[in-house]
Amino acid sequence: MKSRSKSEWMLTMNASIASYLDASLLVTTGIVLALWKSHFGLNAWWVGAISTIVTLSVALGSLVGGYLSDKFGRVKVFNLDILFVALGTLIVALSVNLSMLISGLFIAGVASGADLPTSLAVISERTEAQRYGKVIASTEIFWLAGIVISQGLGFLTANLGYMSTQILFLWLFLVAIVTWGVRALSPKFHQMETEMVIHQDDAAVTEEEKDAQKIPFRKLMRMPRYFVPMLGLTGFYLFWNIPANTWGSFLNYFLVTIDGRSQQFSTLSAFFANILGAFVLYGIYMKLADTKYRYVMTRIGLILCILSFVVSAIYGGVWLIFTVSYFIYCMANMLHGEPLYKIWSQTLYPVHVRASVTGITYAIVRAVTAIFSFITPVIMGYSPELLIWILVGSLILCWVSAELIMRFIDHHQIIDPVYHPRQTKTKK
Repeated sequence: MKSRSKSEWMLTMNASIASYLDASLLVTTGIVLALWKSHFGLNAWWVGAISTIVTLSVALGSLVGGYLSDKFGRVKVFNLDILFVALGTLIVALSVNLSMLISGLFIAGVASGADLPTSLAVISERTEAQRYGKVIASTEIFWLAGIVISQGLGFLTANLGYMSTQILFLWLFLVAIVTWGVRALSPKFHQMETEMVIHQDDAAVTEEEKDAQKIPFRKLMRMPRYFVPMLGLTGFYLFWNIPANTWGSFLNYFLVTIDGRSQQFSTLSAFFANILGAFVLYGIYMKLADTKYRYVMTRIGLILCILSFVVSAIYGGVWLIFTVSYFIYCMANMLHGEPLYKIWSQTLYPVHVRASVTGITYAIVRAVTAIFSFITPVIMGYSPELLIWILVGSLILCWVSAELIMRFIDHHQIIDPVYHPRQTKTKK
């Protein structure tokens, strides 16, 4: 058991680089937007357009990548995705004009979007069912690491001007190419990855799950049992992601351009806020994700996130109150949202369609947030408090979606640590 657990975590850490790169690409783009604005002489619409292009490319990659990985093999597609992330980030780092910059961001965005649903499927089909919550939620540590490390490097290079953007994207290139090297060139890693696959006979699946394995994706999605939760998942992740993507992409822009803070202050604030979020994720969420307290954490997290934005909006986004509110938001945000979305996306669906479902929901969410990103700088300039109130409304809808999914899980007696715990254990 110890040997399997060790291999499980090694594979999870390697595949979780997808979450790291996804978060890093979006956050790094947000960090350097103000620098690109100055270097390339961009107006507010172009700033929004660049963020939109990145987010749309991630959406496109998610849609295509999930389908391709279910069709041609998750490991094969994932390895290719990582290689193209490396190529795209290298192009961005070496960009000498706006066209080259956008091309690199598009390539990196598509590849990054494709590797997220693929990586989750790679992990879940090698993870024991009773450990889904803890193991899948651990990918969020890498997502947070992508945010924190990007912000830390942004702070350390803040005085270097445009060179800062080159250093940040060269770092992403290095992470991607090393990850690809391990996955593609290590025979020992290949062997471990193959041996860790949990066959359905050993996964303690229900009869319903076994029957679903025989149904093709398109037919499965016509069945209310699988189509309805996909709608709920999309709504839950979308309305959680609008605030998360907004501050991931525009926190520095908001604090620097709207609130008049320095680049160093904004990156350092985000850095420490997300460090605290990582402590909450690791110290609380991962320990309780597979217990009866999973949805208690969800509700507490949503209440705190909503209240933090309400207070900030009442005071008009004043930098000090906004910064404190952002710290609370970052910590509470780890009790629900993406960690729970990743768990639900894997547990609500049979293995053979998980990447496709995750890819579709992720693509829709990224496409909508891309549109919102396009107008975000304009809304900020018009009224910071209006933007924050919009985010309050988004989180309320996120909560409604979460409650509907919980009811669906309970009503359909889907295996879940809160409503219907799994009684059987995986065979050794």
